[in-house]
Amino acid sequence: MDITINAPQTESNSNSAKAMSLNNGLIWFICFVPLIGLFLENYANSATAGAFLWILVPLFMIGCSIADCKQLIKHGIDAAHLFKWVWLTPVYVYKREKLCGRELYKAIMCGFFIIAALFMNGFTQSIKIDNDYMLVSAQNSYVQSLDNFSGNSSNIIGECIASYLGEDAKWDCTKNGHNYTVTVKGKHGSDNYTISFLIVYDGFTYRKFTISDVIKNKVSLRDDEFSAVCKEIFTEDKSDTDSSNEESSNSQTK
Repeated sequence: MDITINAPQTESNSNSAKAMSLNNGLIWFICFVPLIGLFLENYANSATAGAFLWILVPLFMIGCSIADCKQLIKHGIDAAHLFKWVWLTPVYVYKREKLCGRELYKAIMCGFFIIAALFMNGFTQSIKIDNDYMLVSAQNSYVQSLDNFSGNSSNIIGECIASYLGEDAKWDCTKNGHNYTVTVKGKHGSDNYTISFLIVYDGFTYRKFTISDVIKNKVSLRDDEFSAVCKEIFTEDKSDTDSSNEESSNSQTK
């Protein structure tokens, strides 16, 4: 006679069985909230907006953890003791998955994404911002990133300056509060130029990036003169200009 002996159902097995009917969309969402915060940070246009966003992210994770814990209890899982861990989301996710008899990769993902958000958000990145960083940033920026430039341009600011003022042009950067002033000095022909860029960085994001001044032979250019020189430096194709000048010179020689 065959005799079948059923193993006693442990609390862990019972929780695993009850967890089968759970909707895990909420716990997955909790894990990805830090990445969503990093994405939304691109639309925060000031330090105030950034601070508001990053205050909401942990509050939102805590709120979702509380809702998830209530869902566990509603499905008959003894999860009341997890409420004390909702303030530490990775720990909550770890204990929640362990209670439900599941693999712990969600907790690992959640912890990794939180660490990424801590080290990649705008406030953390601002620690490395100084005068030298801002100077190099201005040199390597595209002309189209200037607020007082209209249109598209693949030209690099530093390359345009080097083409106009020569490779030996002198760059400098000073800071006053949130305002960084990057200046470059050099000669074009017989004329001395000082070109200034204003960069407003509020400790979280760039608020402004403009050509603030162009000084030619100690005279600050205005209106049409300012626009003409900026166009000559940053938008005209130097190769076409040089070719036309060479053709004109050759024709005059002939």
